[in-house]
Amino acid sequence: MTIAHAELRTHQWSHRSPVPLPELAFQHILAAILRGEYVSGDRLDTARFAQELHMSLNPIREAIIRLRDIGLVEVTPARYTKVADFSTADSCAALSYAGVLAGTALRRALPTTGEGVRSELAAHAEQIGDADGAVSRNAAVLGFLTAVTDLIEHPRQAIHLVEATILVQCALQFSGITRGDGVTQVRSAATEAVAHAIRTADPDAAESAVRALFEHLV
Repeated sequence: MTIAHAELRTHQWSHRSPVPLPELAFQHILAAILRGEYVSGDRLDTARFAQELHMSLNPIREAIIRLRDIGLVEVTPARYTKVADFSTADSCAALSYAGVLAGTALRRALPTTGEGVRSELAAHAEQIGDADGAVSRNAAVLGFLTAVTDLIEHPRQAIHLVEATILVQCALQFSGITRGDGVTQVRSAATEAVAHAIRTADPDAAESAVRALFEHLV
């Protein structure tokens, strides 16, 4: 799932057209961060964003607050707004949190999920283990999270996982963390456990396996 896809899903769950100005500002600033125009520690110029988008500072500030709440920026009142530091600890925490949300969503949804959907979900999980590089692994992770989000019926809960997915994308893209073959083997075993639990419609096992998988993504 690309970040554009994530943002379309966020809009789909939360707004009717026309798109509110804070949502437009959010998408604009987030896209700039993901393109690498701003890196960890860079200060964000709210006046520049207002000029680029031809809007007042109020919707820009609302977008900044949302980015802060997700964990993508840090805000110090009356001083600065800067891109968050995607350090090893912070990135691992973001991935772990997404695993908790995805695992909880699966535990609730699996009992009423059909065999065909379960098969697709399991295939998404297996793609994470089969990935032969960081780029393909990251894409597989985002694809899996998107598939899980599709199972969530409550709009606010779905938005929550979408926003966690955005943070996961940044963590995977910018942390620069690499692990040895041992972790790769553990991750492969974890994806097999997730796929098996999903195919057999075992909600408790699926939740535990997903949490374990997201502990070993980087």
